[in-house]
Amino acid sequence: MEFFNVVKATQKSGKQDAVVWFTAKTEARANLMLDVALEDAGIETGRGKDYAKPIRTDFPVVDGLPKEGEVDFTWCDRYELQDDGRTWLPKAAGVSTGSVDAPSTPTPTVIVEDATASEIVPVENRTPAVRFAVHLMNDKYQTHVTKEQQLAASEMSLDESNTYLLNLLQVKNDVPEVGELSLNAEWKMIQAVKQVFAPDEEHEVTLLAAFIADWLRVDAGDRNELVREWRSGKLTLLKSERTNDAGVETGQHIATDDGLQSDENGRPEGGVVDGEVGTEEQSQQIEQPNLIVVATLPFRQRVLAQFIGDGEYLYHVDAGQKNEIVRLEMDTDDAYVQNLLLAAENVEAFKKAIEHDIHKVVNAVKNVFPVDGKKPELATVIQFLTVWFKTDYIDRGILAREWAAGNRINNVQRTDSGTNADGGYVTDRGPDAHHTLDTLDLEIACALLPMDFNHFEIPGSILRRAKEIVTKKEEPWKSWSSILRNHPGVLGVNRTTIFNLVRIAPENIHLTPAAHLEFVNQTMTAEFNSAVELLPLHEAEPAAQEISQPESKESPRKSFCTHEENLQRVREEGARHRTEEAAAQPQKVEQELVKNVGNGIFDVTALIQNSATHGTKKATETTSNVQVQETVSDEKQAGDALHTGKSSVETGEESHTSQQADVNQNTNSVPQNSDSVNQTEPVLAQTEPDAQSDEPAVVYPAYFEPGRYEGLPNEVYHAANGISSTQVKDARVSLMYFNARHVEKTIIKERSPFLDMGNLVHTLALQPEQLDEEFSVEPVIPEGAFTTTSTIRAFIDEYNASLPAQLSADDIKALLEEYNATLSAQVPLGGSVEETGQSYMSLPEDYQRIEADQKQTATAMKACIKEYNATLPAQVKTSGSRDALLEQLAIINPDLVAQEAQKPAPLKVSGTKADLIQAVKSVNPDAVFADELLDAWRENPQGKVLVTRQQLSTALSIQKALLQHPTAGMLLTHPSRAVEVSYFGFDDETGLEVRVRPDLEIDLDGVRIGADLKTISMWNVKQEGLRAKLHREIIDRDYHLSAAMYCETAALDQFFWIFVNKDENYHWIAIIEASAELLELGMLEYRKAMRAIATGFDTGEWPAPIIADYTDELNDFDLRRLEALRTQA
Repeated sequence: MEFFNVVKATQKSGKQDAVVWFTAKTEARANLMLDVALEDAGIETGRGKDYAKPIRTDFPVVDGLPKEGEVDFTWCDRYELQDDGRTWLPKAAGVSTGSVDAPSTPTPTVIVEDATASEIVPVENRTPAVRFAVHLMNDKYQTHVTKEQQLAASEMSLDESNTYLLNLLQVKNDVPEVGELSLNAEWKMIQAVKQVFAPDEEHEVTLLAAFIADWLRVDAGDRNELVREWRSGKLTLLKSERTNDAGVETGQHIATDDGLQSDENGRPEGGVVDGEVGTEEQSQQIEQPNLIVVATLPFRQRVLAQFIGDGEYLYHVDAGQKNEIVRLEMDTDDAYVQNLLLAAENVEAFKKAIEHDIHKVVNAVKNVFPVDGKKPELATVIQFLTVWFKTDYIDRGILAREWAAGNRINNVQRTDSGTNADGGYVTDRGPDAHHTLDTLDLEIACALLPMDFNHFEIPGSILRRAKEIVTKKEEPWKSWSSILRNHPGVLGVNRTTIFNLVRIAPENIHLTPAAHLEFVNQTMTAEFNSAVELLPLHEAEPAAQEISQPESKESPRKSFCTHEENLQRVREEGARHRTEEAAAQPQKVEQELVKNVGNGIFDVTALIQNSATHGTKKATETTSNVQVQETVSDEKQAGDALHTGKSSVETGEESHTSQQADVNQNTNSVPQNSDSVNQTEPVLAQTEPDAQSDEPAVVYPAYFEPGRYEGLPNEVYHAANGISSTQVKDARVSLMYFNARHVEKTIIKERSPFLDMGNLVHTLALQPEQLDEEFSVEPVIPEGAFTTTSTIRAFIDEYNASLPAQLSADDIKALLEEYNATLSAQVPLGGSVEETGQSYMSLPEDYQRIEADQKQTATAMKACIKEYNATLPAQVKTSGSRDALLEQLAIINPDLVAQEAQKPAPLKVSGTKADLIQAVKSVNPDAVFADELLDAWRENPQGKVLVTRQQLSTALSIQKALLQHPTAGMLLTHPSRAVEVSYFGFDDETGLEVRVRPDLEIDLDGVRIGADLKTISMWNVKQEGLRAKLHREIIDRDYHLSAAMYCETAALDQFFWIFVNKDENYHWIAIIEASAELLELGMLEYRKAMRAIATGFDTGEWPAPIIADYTDELNDFDLRRLEALRTQA
């Protein structure tokens, strides 16, 4: 194997580079021969010496190689080592022009030896100096280099005479952004520097820093242009200006466009040029002004440099422009310039901007706020700059245009087609309304609904139906949305205009897209958009007018009504509405999904059963007719509740109850319409049926009329209109709490595990068939499953014991030591000349190479000893890990190692539980783990309530106790019982909507009985005090208030509580009837709370629980203590 080495001389030594090559069997032998050759030639290498460490290169196959083993100093005159540090090429015959392009000299055929993996080192882990040196040595991006290249780069980094590299390292320290570059970006930066600044010339650090700073500031796509600009001649001007300022002359210039270079006298190199041309060039260079790079100026001056550019981007400024910049900076009377500078310094994005962005934003400011016009306020300029930098690059022109026109928009919204969607105009939604394309979709959906309502205060039921239309992309909303979303400036159109546009459109025009688009384009004019009145709805279709409506003799509707007026109107309108319904009902009609049984009672049995006789189409027609009928009648009682303020469409919120849906009442206004009245337009929340389902989809009214409803799911009831007993209890806590939890919804109650336990008992006792629908029970762990870490490790130990035994590290070490004992010992070099001579004399004669007439120096004798030792077989290593010992054993006994590798590896018994599980699965894929079963259960994709086995066992015990109790069992299993029946109605005193849902309802011979099941924990209460404790439980938790509300709304005659103790294995039951006095107390407290809620809705004031300062007084007990202590004193 050939070893070709180059030994480079340092620049300050002034000596020539040398090469030497050998043919050797091993690298160690070649290195020994190299040391001997260099010592014989008197060459010392290393730090502080005349020569750097030798570098091994590829062996060149050319004529004229020096003699083997001879140090040659002429080779480098004829051949040149390339940037890769390995390849030798003949030197070009001509003079280099300094071009950055690759040389055009034909490349001879060479043999390149690939480096092995052990000879490659990563560049990224090197020091910055070594990385920069590697980048300078290579024109191609390399993530790894050979050890020889690394050594060469290290030598270059230590060479103090290499000012080019030292200047680059100094720039790195001055520009912190360089240290944040990736390896690839770092290489690109160095290549750009090499293109602009020739590596073989001297360059100023300030110029290098200015270029690198510019290169880092510009976008990646603009960096090539930046390099071209610096190479085009501006660098010459900059260098001359810099050097003239320092009082130093320089004759260095980069190559001009014609490829010629000038010497110190301005004459082109490589030939004789006419004297007139040289004189002209010299005069041009003398007349060139001194220019300053804008990027090197302070921030304020960089801004002013672009300000005085009159729309042209300035790379540099001359002395006159610099004086003008300084004058503007110091001129405190120029309010325009000072406001611009102050605003720029207060906008963080401006201070971090690159020069191109500074140029653009300064020109945008001059366009928006003309210099010769009215001076803008500082806050206005800051606002514009902030918005400008937050706006996308493509929209900044539109932003400046809108601001110049007086529209102070905060962002540029675009339609789906890419046009400007918002002209920045203030619409009838109010100046603070956040209007987007999404809220536009909701407005379109609301306008399509056949109900009359105040379009600035959209009721919650309307908004919920609109959101459903948008979610399901129903027609004709889909066509309207597609057209208006692509209409330029659509977000600047008034909401009234959107409603009018949809309402006057011909029926089914969406079926013809071309006609639909033409209609919108012809109708959406400036005059049409200026309309402020809402056009009336179309007349009802003939199919929807089957129910005749009598002429209303009511007075014109009022804008605002009190609760008393609302109550009276609701009663009158409700009675008339029921009369009209009964008169218009056909004699024989098919059973309806929602059946009115009279007296405010509704039967939804058919709705729940989904009878096959009710097809989807029929159900849809029925609900639509009911919807139109109820809309027309309720329209007369609702009134024009015209409220001011931002609609809930912008906020995207909807209410749980009708009071919350219409809580948009202005707190500063007089008492307004009752919230319940604004909610009387019913909209059926229809669920789109499955295309492949034969049964009709279950639909529930989004607004529930007063009446009785059976079979409503929990989520439907809790999202329905009306104030529940829980909300009344929250109002008794304080009106502030009621408002925060149910109106503004700033308080969100987390689900309690105690509540889950109560629901579980409730379901098992009242509706056991719904257990699987609402609850997810903890899975049973099968027999043989891995439950703990110890069981997993026991399996792994058992598996490992069944595997064939492997060689241990001690066994392998013994084999290696046995092999080493058979090898010949190395001849010692000796610590003195005598010991070295004795070792030399013990060598075989073939290795005693010193001639008899030559002096036997220690160096020569050691070389011979090293040569002999190199021929001896090397001993194998006997230390390290088992894998390392196996590698050594493979050298002397590969068959044994192959046999060992075929043995299955034992499983690891250390690590986390997850690691042990994976190890077991690798040999037993069918293994079952308790953790995985429980994790899958806890993920709960169905969103059910999780119940552990312990909880289920306790709940089943409670269920058993309830069913075995004589009274409770009779109530819970009575044949006429009804469970979870929902009642909706109005409060007679305030007119607010209410809803109740007793757990149990039984009709016994005309006597209506209601009951609630309650779980308690009173294991530590003594028997004598249980009744008092239960009474306190009823009072403290307002159970009596709920019972009174149930009896009032659901027309119950008696009410019972079924209390069951839930403590483990201690399940006693108490049946308690609510007395007449207790119900009266609950009713009075209920009335008081409802009056407070109504007042809150009227005034918008929700007082805190304590609003007045007070003095704390002693109670009777404390007074008696005080008297006793006074007596003792």
